[in-house]
Amino acid sequence: MDRRVVRLDALGAAGWIIGSLAALSGLLGPVLAGSLDSTSLVGVFSGSGACILAAFIIDRQPANKAAWGFLAGGVLLVAFSLCYSYAAGQVREGRLTAGVGTVAATAEIIGVLAGASLPLFQFLFPDGRLPSRRWRPVFVAYLIGWFACPVAVAIAIWPHRAPGIVAHNGPVDIAIPADLGSALTVIAFAEAFAGLSMAVGIASIAVRLRKPRERRRVLLALWGIGLTATLIAASAVLDNLGASGAEEVTSLCAPLPTLFAVTVAMRRHELFDVERLVGRTLTYAAVTLLLIALYAGVAIGLGSLAARAGIGSSLIVAAGTLAVAAAFRPLLRVVRAAVDRRFDRRTWLATRAIESFTRDLRAGKVTPGDLAPVLLRALGDPTGVVVYRDGDRTIAADGTPVVLGEIQVDRLRRTVSAGGVAVAVVDLDGRLVEEPRLVQAALAAAALPLENAALHAQAAVRLAEVRESRSRIVEADDSNWRRIERDLHDGAQQRLVALALRLRIAERESADKKAAQVLGDAVTELRGTVNDLRELTRSALPPVLADEGLAVALRTAAARLPLTVSLEVPGDRFPPLVEATAWFVSCEGMANAAKHAEASALRISLRRTAGSVVLQVSDDGAGGAKVLPGGGLEGLADRVAAVGGRFEFSSPVGGGTRIQAVLPCT
Repeated sequence: MDRRVVRLDALGAAGWIIGSLAALSGLLGPVLAGSLDSTSLVGVFSGSGACILAAFIIDRQPANKAAWGFLAGGVLLVAFSLCYSYAAGQVREGRLTAGVGTVAATAEIIGVLAGASLPLFQFLFPDGRLPSRRWRPVFVAYLIGWFACPVAVAIAIWPHRAPGIVAHNGPVDIAIPADLGSALTVIAFAEAFAGLSMAVGIASIAVRLRKPRERRRVLLALWGIGLTATLIAASAVLDNLGASGAEEVTSLCAPLPTLFAVTVAMRRHELFDVERLVGRTLTYAAVTLLLIALYAGVAIGLGSLAARAGIGSSLIVAAGTLAVAAAFRPLLRVVRAAVDRRFDRRTWLATRAIESFTRDLRAGKVTPGDLAPVLLRALGDPTGVVVYRDGDRTIAADGTPVVLGEIQVDRLRRTVSAGGVAVAVVDLDGRLVEEPRLVQAALAAAALPLENAALHAQAAVRLAEVRESRSRIVEADDSNWRRIERDLHDGAQQRLVALALRLRIAERESADKKAAQVLGDAVTELRGTVNDLRELTRSALPPVLADEGLAVALRTAAARLPLTVSLEVPGDRFPPLVEATAWFVSCEGMANAAKHAEASALRISLRRTAGSVVLQVSDDGAGGAKVLPGGGLEGLADRVAAVGGRFEFSSPVGGGTRIQAVLPCT
């Protein structure tokens, strides 16, 4: 087995042994004290609890120096509790011997050492290393002071090892010896050093807030330390007010937040939404203080007025209560925004960005399709994907189908609902699972914009389906026209022409002039019928269009016009639907120029652009043409729209007519 693994296992076992023995020893404190005084109980709660929890941490991180520092502080607290409890118990029984004085002095020395032991953990939290190299001199100075203070206290107190020393640390009915004045001064300096060291230790923890990987654990630890400090301050206030029972309970509970926070931060911090926990604690604490101040201000202000007016106190209480009730919601909203801005800044910035986008969307400055980049930037995930729900399928913002597939191990997928209906699916980097508050807040803020974007995406799908349907109708119509033209040309026209030839032959061979005249009239009628059929099929697609292409078909049609025609049409072939639509637009322009506009010149141009072709038909006629319901121009506009194109028409009086069609062509 690897030596390193063996060493780590040995460290973990040692942590459990030391922690368990120290915790069990701490339970003897109240027994030795002979009374459940607050000092002994705090030793049990703080020392024994720290030992067990430190062993629990060491079991997972045996090489973490911060965990061992935590254990060292717990062991020292237990040792102090045992020495103090024994000395206090002996004093309560009236045994004021020199040995009791020695144990009491030892308790004082260990108490100084234990009181300054917390920074040993704080400097190394949470990974067992200092925040940076610049903290090494500070840490060395702390270690020197940590060892020097108990030595100085020992030198000052050891010559005066009287049992009365024990009264300095807890509630024991005995007077502190008067000759301990100089020693108590040294102890006061040692306690000041401990307080200063803890403040610097808290600063070393706070410095780590700038490190994203440690931020959540640091916030949790600071939350626990802050609650402990608050409870200690409350305990001092209660003691000054004479509420001894409440003061003892508060003192006993004071270490618990720090013990809990440190243990969770080093073992399972990922189970908690730390930013939310810290933010809500600070929010309600601040709101409580502000409401107390408001109530006090209203009570004092109205109290002075009531005293002058001789009004009873019930009105003051009612006014203060009303002021607090009215101010609660606004204060909560303002304080929560301020706290979130500082302690949950990423979430605050994310929601602000999405709310700003929502305002711009309502103002028409952005489009729903711009939401996805904004949301992913707010979440800090450039790899994210946002798709929208359309029934059982997922689509992109432009309506194109998207298949996300099975969720990957390193990905996080969330469904966003609005009004109880799923509107979008967001696929994110799996690392965001460690920031549930950020993801939840951002997606909640984006729910309505996502619903809007989903509706636009679904509308794009419906529009595409309509366009495809219209295109299929146009293609079917063109196909029917070609079939009709072919059937007429190959069937009825050929038969009529053949009949006309036979009648002409019969006319020439007929000896009866009257019969010959009838046959001649019949031939004339047949020729008119054939011309009518040819005119009918001319409005359909000519065979030359399918055989030779648009350029040849337009050149053939232009040759029959009684005006000058300028053609700028490349000989390239285009998709059949594009050629057919361009043919109909061109024919309508030529018919308008020849029959109605009294034009002398016509220009037809066609050019290819990126993804489309642009057809222009313009003449120099009288202009004044209009798009009338049921007219040819309206039919052209519908046909161009059916293939997804854009139709433009201009015909000012005296300025000629210009028709332009932009047709998609890939």
